[in-house]
Amino acid sequence: MSAHQPLSLGTAAAVAGEIAYGWYTLADLPTGHLERLPVVIARGHEPGPTLWLTANIHGDEVTGTAVVHDVVNPALLPGLRGTVVAVPSLSPAGLHTRRRKPYLDPRDPNRLFPGHAAPGADPVEQARTFAHPGVSEAGYNALFAELRASADLYVDLHCYGLQAASFIICDRILYHDDAERPALAGLLARMETLCRVSGLPVVREVPAARYVAQRLHRSTSGAALNFARIPAITVELGLIGGVDPDDLAAGTAAIRNILKGHAMLPGEPEPIRSVPQPAVDFPTVRDSTPRARTSGVVRYHVRPGQVFRAGELLATLTDLHGRPLDHGELRAETDGWVLGLARGAICYQGQAVLHVAARDDGPMLERFPGA
Repeated sequence: MSAHQPLSLGTAAAVAGEIAYGWYTLADLPTGHLERLPVVIARGHEPGPTLWLTANIHGDEVTGTAVVHDVVNPALLPGLRGTVVAVPSLSPAGLHTRRRKPYLDPRDPNRLFPGHAAPGADPVEQARTFAHPGVSEAGYNALFAELRASADLYVDLHCYGLQAASFIICDRILYHDDAERPALAGLLARMETLCRVSGLPVVREVPAARYVAQRLHRSTSGAALNFARIPAITVELGLIGGVDPDDLAAGTAAIRNILKGHAMLPGEPEPIRSVPQPAVDFPTVRDSTPRARTSGVVRYHVRPGQVFRAGELLATLTDLHGRPLDHGELRAETDGWVLGLARGAICYQGQAVLHVAARDDGPMLERFPGA
C-alpha cells in the first residue's frame, strides 16, 4: 500500500505521518445502540511492516489498554516506520461490567475468532455454527478479515491473575499436511523473533490436543497464527482487575522493543527490569500443577517469577486450625518457574494450586488433531 493511500479501519483512516482515531462497529444491539471498538492508527513517514496491537478482549484485563495508550500516541510518529493499528479494547461490553465475558454473549470472547473445525465435534452442529455465528462471533469474524488483509505482525495484550508474572505465550503451529512444514518453519522463526526481541520471558502454549480441545486455536493470536499464518503472540501482564505500574512498564517496554526489533523504531531492544526475569536454560510450557489432593487453607512458599526444581515444596495445605493435612504438601512435578498463584486463601480438592512454566521437550510444529 502506498504511504499516500489511507489505511483505514472503521472510521479511522491515516496516511503517512498521521495518527488517526475512530470507531469500528462490532455489533448492532437490540436497544438501538452500537457495540463499538476504539481504533488508533499511527503511520510513520517511511514504509515498513504493519503491526496490529489489541487489548482487553477480557473485560477485567485492563493493563493492556494502558499499554496501548502509552505507546500509540502522537509521540510515536517521529521515529516510526510502517504502521501500528491499535484497538485498545476488543470488548467494551466486558470492560463496562469489569467481567471476563461481555453481557451481549455468554461465551469467552477469546474463543470466537475464525478457525478450523475441531475434531470429534458434531459436523452438522459445527457447520451450523460457522454458517450462523452469534453476535460477537460475527463481529470478530469481520474484524479478523481486516486484520488478515493488512497485518504483518500481531500482538494481543492480556493479564493473567491476582498474583502473576508478566510473560509471553508462544503458541504451537499446527498443520494438516506435511507439505506445509517447510513454509511453517519460516513462520515459526518469525514468531520466535517476535518473542525474543520483546524482552519478556517466554512460555509455550499447551500441546495440540489440549490446545484444540480448549478452543485456543480460535483465540485472537491462535487464529492469526494457525488460520491466517501471521506471526502472533499473546502478552500476559500480571494483575487482573487493575493496572500495576511494574506490569504497565514491562508491557510498554515490550511493545517498543518489538517495534525496534522489526526496524519500526530506531535503536536496539532494551532489557526489561520492572518484572521478574526467571533464568532457565530449557524451554517451558504453560501448565496448572500441582493440583490439590485434599481441601484446605493454602500457604504459598514461592512467588510469581520464581524458579523451582522438581520436588521442591511450592505450597502447603492446612485445616482451619492451621494443622498439617495428609497429602497437604504440594511439590513441583518438573523443573520450571511460577507464572502465577492460582488461589487466594483456600483450595478445594482437585483444583490447581499454581500456574507454572514447566519443562517442555515437545515440538513447536504439530499436526492438527484428527488431520
